[in-house]
Amino acid sequence: MYQTIDFVKQVYSSLKNSIKWQTQLDEFDIVIFGFLITFILHFILNRIRLPSRDYNQSHWSFFKSQLFMSLINYCPGVSSFLEKKKEEALKSFSHSLDKHTTNKTFKIPENGMGYDKINDRLKSWIERDSKNYYSGKVSGSLYVHKDEKFIEECQEFTKNFLYSNPMHADLWPASRQLEAEVIKMTGELFGQEKESIGMLTTGGTESILLAILAYRNWGEAEKGITQPNMVIPETAHAAFYKAAEYFKVQVRTAKVNQKTFSVDLKDLKSHINSNTICIVGSMPNFPYGTQDPIEELAAIAKKKKVGFHVDACLGGFIVAFAKEMNYGKFDFTLDGVTSISCDQHKHGLAPKGVSTVLFKTRQLRQYAFFSTATWSGGAYAVPTTQGSKTGIGAAGAWFTMLAIGRKRYAELSKQIINATIQLAKQINEIPELEVCGQPRINCVCFKSKGNINVYSIHQILTSKGWNLNTTQNPNGIHISVTQQNIQNLKQFVQEIKEAIQEIKANPSQYKKGGDMGALYGTTQKIPDSKFAGNALKLYLDSVLKL
Repeated sequence: MYQTIDFVKQVYSSLKNSIKWQTQLDEFDIVIFGFLITFILHFILNRIRLPSRDYNQSHWSFFKSQLFMSLINYCPGVSSFLEKKKEEALKSFSHSLDKHTTNKTFKIPENGMGYDKINDRLKSWIERDSKNYYSGKVSGSLYVHKDEKFIEECQEFTKNFLYSNPMHADLWPASRQLEAEVIKMTGELFGQEKESIGMLTTGGTESILLAILAYRNWGEAEKGITQPNMVIPETAHAAFYKAAEYFKVQVRTAKVNQKTFSVDLKDLKSHINSNTICIVGSMPNFPYGTQDPIEELAAIAKKKKVGFHVDACLGGFIVAFAKEMNYGKFDFTLDGVTSISCDQHKHGLAPKGVSTVLFKTRQLRQYAFFSTATWSGGAYAVPTTQGSKTGIGAAGAWFTMLAIGRKRYAELSKQIINATIQLAKQINEIPELEVCGQPRINCVCFKSKGNINVYSIHQILTSKGWNLNTTQNPNGIHISVTQQNIQNLKQFVQEIKEAIQEIKANPSQYKKGGDMGALYGTTQKIPDSKFAGNALKLYLDSVLKL
C-alpha cells in the first residue's frame, strides 16, 4: 500500500516538474485545471453521435457497414450516383403501381361530383380488384370465409357505426358497449373469465406497440429502468422493431433453432439483464408458422421478474378453439404471461382492422394509457394511440363473434389446422424442398434442399396468379392458410412441382430467382442494414405518390 502511494507521489512530482509554467501553478490550481479539462472532454464526448450497432449486428458486420458508409459519404461521385439510382427506383415503383391507378383525382371538384359518377368508379374498382383478392390464390390478407350472406349482413350492421366515435361514450354509448363486450369476449378466450383487461386497437401492430409502451413505462416507474431493452426471437413480428424505434427500447434478438425454427431458450436467457423490461414469444411466428415454447418462456419471465408478451395476432383465434391439439398453455392461466395480442380481423374473420391487446393487471394496462389534466382544452384521456375513431372496428368484431359462435369457430379452426398439417406433409414429400420446422397452426414456409433457387419457384407461382410471401435467412416461401385459399392447396402443391421441373429444364433462365431474388440478393449484399432499410422506403414513397 505504501509503495503504491510513493509511486503516485513520484509520478505526480515528475509531471509537475515537466510543466513549463510550474512556478505559476500550485497544487490547487492543477486540481482545478484538471477538473476543467475533464468537464470539457465530457461535454464534447456526450455530444458526439457515435454510430451504434443495429439490433443483433455482429462487430465484423458493424465494421463493414461503417466502411461502406464512409465510402458513400466521402468518395467523389458515389453519393450523386446513388441519388440517381434512387430516382430510377422511385420511377420504376411508381410505374408499376400506376398501371393499376385509374381516374385520378388531383383536387376537390368545384361543385362536387354526382353520386352516380362516384358509384361508377367504385364498381369499376371492385370489379377489377376482386379478381385479385377473391382468386383463392392469396396468402393471408383476406381471411373471411366464403359466405356471401354473412358478409352482406356484416356490412349492413357495421355501416350504422360509420359516424360514431367511441371516444365520446356519452354520445355513442352503444359503440362503447360494443368495444367493451369485444374485449370481454376475447379475454374470456385467453383465461380472463372474471375480468377482461384489454384495449381494442386497429390491428396487431398497434396492439404490440401499446404492449411495449406499457412495459417501457412500467420498467421506468417500478424498476427505475431508463435504458430499457426487450429480448425477442429473430422470428418475432416486425412490429416489435417498430415499437422499439418509436419508444427508444433496445432490441436484443435471440437465435432460432434451425431444426425447430422456435426460439433458442438458452440464447434468449443470455440476453436478459437488469434493463430488460419484457421477453416475447409467438403463437405462431409469421415467417415459419412455428410456435415458441410458451410455457418455458413464461417460467423464465417469472424467474427473471420481467414481462412476457405472447403474440397471438396470427393464430389466436385458431389455438383458442383447438386446445385438444395439445399446444400447451399459452394464455393467462399460465403464470408468467403478462400480456397477449390477438387479431379479430384475421382468423376471427372480422372486417379490417381490429385487434385486442390484453393485460394481466389493470395497473400494467394503465401504463399504456395517455391522460393529461392540465391541457387548456380540458381534461383529456385516451386508452390507445388514437383519439377520435370510428366505431366500425368494434361493430364488425362484435357482429362477427356473435354471428359465428364458438361451435362454428371450432369447426373452421379445425379445417385450417388439418389443411396446414397436410400441406406441410405434402411439401416435405417433394425431394427438392424442406418445410421449416413443424407448423401445426395456420401457415407453412418451405426452403430449397439443393440447387433450386426457391425464389425462382416464387417467380413461376406468381406468374400463375399466386400472391405469396417470401422469407430470408433462410430463403423461403411462406403461405398463410385461410378459408379463401384452403380449396386450392392441392393445386398449389401441384404447381410447385411443375415449377421445379420448369427450373430444371431451364436452369440459366431461373438462376437469379426473379424479382425477389434480385431484391433480397441486393439487400443482403449491402453491409449497412439501415441503409438497406432506407432503400426499401422508396417503395413507400411511391405508394403515397399519385
